[in-house]
Order: sequence, then C-alpha cells, then structure tokens
Amino acid sequence: ADAAEQPAAEPTPAPAESVDPAAGTVVADVLEAGRVLTPAVETTEAQTVGVTWPEGADAAGLEPQVRSLTDGEWSDWVALGTSDAEPDAGTADAANAARGGTDSYWVGEAEAVQLSFAATADGGPADLSLALVASDEDLPGTGSTGTGAAAADGAASTGEAVVRTAAYSTAAPAAVVPAAAAQPAVVTRAQWGARNQVCAPDVASRLEGAVVHHTAGSNSYTTQAQAMQQIRNDQAYHIDARGWCDIGYNFIVDKWGTIYEGRANSLTQAVIGVHATNANTGTVGVSMLGNYDTVPTTPAMIESVGRIIGWRLAAYGVNPLGAGTYPSGLYLPRVIGHRDVAQTACPGRYGYAQLGTIRTIASVSGPAMPLADARAITSKLYQDMLGRPVDQGGLTSWSAAMVGGMAPAQVATGLATSAEYAYAAVDRAYRDVLGRAPDPTGIATWTAAIMDGRMRSEDLRIWLFGSVEYFNISGQTNDRYVAALYSKMLGRTASASDIAFWSPLVATKGKDAVVRGFWQSMESANIRVQAFYQQYLGRGADAAGMATWPPVLLARGEGELRSQIVGSLEYRNQAVAKYV
Repeated sequence: ADAAEQPAAEPTPAPAESVDPAAGTVVADVLEAGRVLTPAVETTEAQTVGVTWPEGADAAGLEPQVRSLTDGEWSDWVALGTSDAEPDAGTADAANAARGGTDSYWVGEAEAVQLSFAATADGGPADLSLALVASDEDLPGTGSTGTGAAAADGAASTGEAVVRTAAYSTAAPAAVVPAAAAQPAVVTRAQWGARNQVCAPDVASRLEGAVVHHTAGSNSYTTQAQAMQQIRNDQAYHIDARGWCDIGYNFIVDKWGTIYEGRANSLTQAVIGVHATNANTGTVGVSMLGNYDTVPTTPAMIESVGRIIGWRLAAYGVNPLGAGTYPSGLYLPRVIGHRDVAQTACPGRYGYAQLGTIRTIASVSGPAMPLADARAITSKLYQDMLGRPVDQGGLTSWSAAMVGGMAPAQVATGLATSAEYAYAAVDRAYRDVLGRAPDPTGIATWTAAIMDGRMRSEDLRIWLFGSVEYFNISGQTNDRYVAALYSKMLGRTASASDIAFWSPLVATKGKDAVVRGFWQSMESANIRVQAFYQQYLGRGADAAGMATWPPVLLARGEGELRSQIVGSLEYRNQAVAKYV
C-alpha cells in the first residue's frame, strides 16, 4: 500500500554497514512508513546516480528517493524525479534507447547512497537498476572506460545495475568558440571532456523555439571543474544508462553563466535532443546546471541562457518574443519552460519565473541585423501599414532600432499605435462599415483609444457593425440586418436558413452578440487571414498557413498575426529583394 509519510532519518532496522555494489543483487526489503529501503550502497568512486528500468515499463507510483552518506552523516531524502525526456519517435535516439529512468542526481564525494521506493503490490518494474557514474574532477590527457557490476532492486524485483565511468574524448581541447557579432562564448565539447556520440542524432530542418530546463541536481559545485564533471557524468548517464546517442541537452549553463555545448554541432545545426518528450524536434534545449526549484537562479546564468537562445533562434529568423506552432502541432511562445509541455516542475519555480527575462534578453542577443536589411524592412512596413513611402526620419530611427536588436514585429507594433496608423484605421473602418467619414468626435475618441491600447482596430469594426446606425442603414429589420452582416463580413449572400437562425438572436441576444458571433466564426477568420497574407506578403495563404493562423487570430487578435508575418524570413526576404 502506498503511504504519504517520508522514511525516517535512519531506517529501521538501520543498515549495519554499506554493501559493495560489485557483490551482487541488493534487495530492497526493509519496510519503513509504507516505503521499501535498500541497504546503503557504496559509491566511493561515483558522483552521479540514477535509477533506470526497461524502456516502456510502467514506473508510475514508484516514487524513488535517494539520500547520501558523506563524512558519516546522512543527507535528507531527495526525490528522484521521473525523467519526462524521451526521444521523439523515429529518431536515432529512439532506436537506440534501452531504458527509462529518473533524472540523474549528483551526490559528489559521498561514501554511500541509499534508495527508497513506494511499497506497491507488484514490487514495481522488473529489472530496476541503480546507475553509478564516476569521473575524475580534472580532465586527464587520455580517457578510459571502466565498468563493474552491481544491482539495486525494487521490492520483490531483481536486475543488474551497471557501474559506469565517464570516459573522455582524446581530442586536444579547443579554444572557446570566438565571439562573432553577438555570439556568446561557448565552452566546447572537447574542453569539458565530452565522449564521442554512440550514434548520430537526427537534425531538424530548422528551429522553431527553445525549451528551458534545469538539471534538477546539486547546486553545491564550487568550481568550473566540478561543473564540467557533473556534465560529463550526465552525458555518461544519458548514453550508458538510458541508451541515448549523446547528452540530451543542446546547451548547459552553470551558475556563473558559463555556456557549454551539449550535443555535437548544436552551435550550427538544429540538432534534435532528448530533453522534452514530443517537443524535441525543432527546439533547442538549454538546461541550467542545478536545482532551481530550491534556490534562485543567478543573473549571470539567466543572461547566458537568454543569449544562447537568442543566438540560435536568430539563425532561423525566429522572434523570441513571439509565439508559433511547433512541429508537434502545439501553439506556444517561442521560448518555453519544460513544464509547459510536460507534467514536471522543470525548470523549477525560480527558473520558470525568469522566462520573461530570458525572452527579453534573447530578443536582443542575435547577430546584429545589417543596416541595409533594417532599412528594407522599415520601407516595406511603411508601405504595407501606412500606404506610403517611408520618410527619412522614420527610416533612420526604426532602422537604427532594428540594428540595435529590436525585432521587426516590435517596429510593426510601434507603427500600429502611431497617430497616423490609428487615424487611418478609424477613417477606413467608418467608411467600410457605415459608408461615411467619421465625425470629429468619433475620429478623436477612437484614434486616442487605439494609440493608448484601450481598443484594437478590429474592436472598432465590431462596435460599428453593432451600432444603431448600421442597423438603420441596413434596412431597419432583423432579417435585413442579418443579410447585411453576411454580405459585409463574410462576402456572401445569406441563405434562408442563415437568416432564420440569426434573426431571432438579434432580438433575444442583441446586435453586439450577433456581430461577435460572426466575427469570431472560423469563416470570418479564414477571410481575414487571407487578407493579411495579401497585404503583407502579396499572396494567398497556403494550406499550412490556413491550418495554423485562423485559430491564432481568433484567440489572440490581428496584432499577433501581423507580428508573426512581419517577423518571418519570407517577409524579410521580400523586403530585401524590393528595397536593397
């Protein structure tokens, strides 16, 4: 039976002495507060531990915990989180993966560890194993791999646990990747002592976003050498215990803001990692070294996380402040936390609270936009949004802003709240809906509301369609009003059944509710998406665009759709082709 109580500080009966992991199977058969405990397992040569089980086995309810013995003192029990990082289907990692498991956990120079599991009727998965990973703190000149046999079984289960030693690449350490423009410095794999991959990870066609993680291990590292040792051990656990091609993360960042290259070629390719189940493809996985559910992140760490994300997303024209559809089909912000796509606390409450800051840093951390490109985008935005050539003042100021790191979508938002754009939007809405110019009071009121964000231009159109004036000019009867809405808003003639459905609702629900029903319909959204494509890209929307953007338009408004279009590589390429 499961129990919520934690095991006592000392198990009863307490183990008289620790057991040698090479001596054979370790049976977890001491019952304490609804949990089963193993004897203490010697870890004098290991610094990282994890629990694994056969790939696909049901580990629900296992609730593994670990504590470590250092200088004769036992630590508190720590939950070993079940890893929500599985390879994406069809990848080399998926083909190679051998075992499911927990996240790895750093125990440092502990003398022994002890495991605790929730007592279950079936004893948990068969072949439950403890992985012990060891490496030297200092990088050796040559590498070797040592293995030994040990086992730590769940209740009433047996299985082998392999003691693995993290080996090292024998390649000569390379220099830190030199900064070019805004590229952050990155410690290479050779520098931190990475092993060679055991299989070649797949590469996506492009990056669509970034997933922020924490390793959920110890924060006790005090030198960069110790940080690199943790990373080496994590790589060994991912390769040897889990069966992946390489370390799961694309990049790792320590508490001092040092960035480490994770999977090989992640600096230049959209390498598919193993860091977020069903969200690995098309994302760059950046993990903060440590547990940031228990301690706050550091400013240097957050700065570096934002910088490496900004650099990698900029290579694919992705705006870190935006949102979009991932290869999995999810529509999410471009920079998310692991918990946004999984049942996990990752990247910890302190780490997750920094996502806004990370996005902001990332938005100004890509390579500087060439002035010629910035001028071209500014020129196209003026023509598309204001219907006129750009003036010299606007060209100079907005181009400089983009060279300095402002995204094209932010420029578009600035133009959309300008007096010129707001005035034109109000004038156009009055003429399109009511067939007349706005009166002085109307133009002043609505222009000011759009400029200060109290109203969107589409909100004004909804208000005008629901006005008494529009009802009167459309025929002054509910049937004629509905027919006029179909003609104006959907561009087609209403059928008898259409009028029969909507006309009574004008009386019972009111004109405003009926207008919003039309406006929020998928038919209306499809029409408006096509209009935006024509306005900004000079073409109709393709099938992928029509599958993606109408729901986004209904949920987030026309400003979001505009930001996504003008922030796209296609828009930039069109601007450069026309104005450079």
